[in-house]
Amino acid sequence: MNMRPMMIVAFLATTISLSASASQMWPTIQDITHCRGNKSAVAACYPVHGRMFLANGSPSLRIWPAGTSRLLGVMPSEQEIIPSKIREQLAFGVRIYADFQVCPFVQPESGQMQFVCVESASNVVIEDLRQEAKRPKLKKLPGTYTVAPNKSSKRTHEKPRAA
Repeated sequence: MNMRPMMIVAFLATTISLSASASQMWPTIQDITHCRGNKSAVAACYPVHGRMFLANGSPSLRIWPAGTSRLLGVMPSEQEIIPSKIREQLAFGVRIYADFQVCPFVQPESGQMQFVCVESASNVVIEDLRQEAKRPKLKKLPGTYTVAPNKSSKRTHEKPRAA
């Protein structure tokens, strides 16, 4: 009896079922123009103090909430919903520490990355590790940055400009 056809059928059945379950884990996000109030969000937005960074894999933009071993994946991958001022700072070797307001696209599940969008970031500190210097370069961004309806960021708490 030739076992090869049975092994191929078993392999294909396993692959198809794993593909189906994996695709169910990724949320479908139709509206990439805003975060808070997004119809794809599954719960209320919540605050997270953590470190945002780029990593290999998908989604590549991630937030590590301080004091946890969890990771949040910022979605949708390659078109992340984040304030544009924060997007301007992103690069491999750059860490962004902030108080983020995130909105979840999936319910939290133990051992799984939770997918979110970023409504706002405040108390932002940029750590640039790409420098050749012995110490990382640190930069603080004043104000709070939010996702505006046209995907641009708006800065709040700005001092009025002198006329």
